[in-house]
Amino acid sequence: MSQAHSKTYLFESMPIPKAVANLAVPMVMTSLVMVIYNLADTYFVGMLNDPIQNAAVTLAYPVMLAFNAVNNLFGVGTSSMMSRSLGAGDHEKVRSASAFGFWGALFSGLLFALVCTLFRTPLMQLLGADESTMEATGAYMLWTVSFGAMPAILNVVQGQMVRSEGSALHASIGTMSGCLLNIILDPIFILPWGLGMGAAGAGLATCISNCFATVYFLVLARVKKGRTFVCMDIRRLKNIPAPVVMGILGVGIPASIQNLLNVVGSTILNNFTAAYGATAVAAMGVAHKINMIPMQVALGFSQGIMPLVSYNYASGNRKRMKDAVLFSLGIILPVMTVVTVAYWFCAP
Repeated sequence: MSQAHSKTYLFESMPIPKAVANLAVPMVMTSLVMVIYNLADTYFVGMLNDPIQNAAVTLAYPVMLAFNAVNNLFGVGTSSMMSRSLGAGDHEKVRSASAFGFWGALFSGLLFALVCTLFRTPLMQLLGADESTMEATGAYMLWTVSFGAMPAILNVVQGQMVRSEGSALHASIGTMSGCLLNIILDPIFILPWGLGMGAAGAGLATCISNCFATVYFLVLARVKKGRTFVCMDIRRLKNIPAPVVMGILGVGIPASIQNLLNVVGSTILNNFTAAYGATAVAAMGVAHKINMIPMQVALGFSQGIMPLVSYNYASGNRKRMKDAVLFSLGIILPVMTVVTVAYWFCAP
């Protein structure tokens, strides 16, 4: 079976329920693990009984959301372009799109880290940090942003690209392995019986886990060379067709703007809450993390089926595309209703 044919069965012929399950279930599982990994920071830092350390994690939250803006620009945009190009049978365009997405994510991550490091003090003030929380917030951001922005962005974008060609399981393994490593390292780096680094330890654990996930995807691309459309050849940047770039940005920019609005909202909320002290900021951070559970499940499901929808849109099979969307809505809406009812009665 040829490389191209092996990747078209899932998109073109596999029954909708099975295709959605193959693509969405690994992504939802990944999202749930990511929620647990985000809760782990709050949980283990909370065990220190120090509101300032918890507040540091919460105050840096908008910056972590800003990572998602870059992730969506290059991850969602590139994966959509790759799936559409696969549907159209243009494999060279698939490889060009993946090269643009990879190097765009890498350079953006480095630029993000540089800007945030150079303007760290005014940035923390903008986020709502004051004299009591400035040091802890800076220590946390040193590892998650200054050293960690590039791997945090790159591993997510790589996972999106791998998923776009139907390799949902490999994408989930790469992302989940980093998350699980972070959960293991958190107590070792944060708590007094370990390194006792507090919030800084949570940041270091996150940085190491993102680096691990990034290396996983780099090794995967090397091992599957010749059997994958994911391409990281920097020479392709010289001759990338304008329609490829416009196709990526056309999908990625709207998705990025949505996250940027979330960043603005979280920053404003942090500033208002900071007036009530570190304890109030820490409490809001806990509520944010709990709210991430249904958000990540819904996001994981929608991103999971996106390659299927994009492929069939480009190939002209609109009926299969609509069937996939309607089938997915029939699953996710009841699930979100159950979660809403559970939150209402189990909030305490």
